Amino acid sequence: MPKLKEGDLEPESGLADDVDAAIVSVRFDVRREYEEKSGSSDPMLLLMLQGPELDQPIEQAYSIGGVKRWEAQSGGRVVVSAKQPDSHRWNAKSRAGELVERMFALIGGGDRKKGQEFFRARDHYMTEADFYTGLNFHWKREKKSTVGGEEREILMPVAYLGEVKATAGVAAPSLSDATDKLVVLAVGKTEREVKAALLKEPDLRDNTALLNEVFNKNLLGRLEVEGRLAKEGDKFTFKV
Repeated sequence: MPKLKEGDLEPESGLADDVDAAIVSVRFDVRREYEEKSGSSDPMLLLMLQGPELDQPIEQAYSIGGVKRWEAQSGGRVVVSAKQPDSHRWNAKSRAGELVERMFALIGGGDRKKGQEFFRARDHYMTEADFYTGLNFHWKREKKSTVGGEEREILMPVAYLGEVKATAGVAAPSLSDATDKLVVLAVGKTEREVKAALLKEPDLRDNTALLNEVFNKNLLGRLEVEGRLAKEGDKFTFKV
């Protein structure tokens, strides 16, 4: 056995790093924990990432700046500037601006203009969720300075892995129908087992609204409160 090196006994942060993950859903919304810390109620670009090395989908937030007074519309699928309604671009110094510039470079193989051609063919502005959905990258944490001079680690793409296509010809069930299926799926399983099983069900794992509700908004807990599910030990059962 090789000798231990400095740092080998330090616990891991638990944050996703050095992983392959596809952008499976996107929304623009206010991140409450960010709002509490910064006092800003500006919406952010929120990417839901899913990959083989992740136990469950994770949501990553990127600031889009506040000068243009962005407002989320169409259920968070789009942001529109209240100050410049015809504007569809991020400030290059915002986290979202840095993210998009990195995507241009990676997808273009180092040629930014070639990367932009790829996105023009997709025919979506960077202010739309569909600009990002389905893109697959290798991601690593990088140190970035904040406006206040602090240093934080941000998950950024470092290699482009292609596109992930949704299942053709199969419509995802509505959130209501998907929730009904989730209740049936949950019976006899722990919360961890439910989440693992959810990601193996094609018609449920492709429902981005459901994934967001389960992994970020505690849908299973709410179903208990509503009386649609109960617990026997650590496993779910139908409410009697």
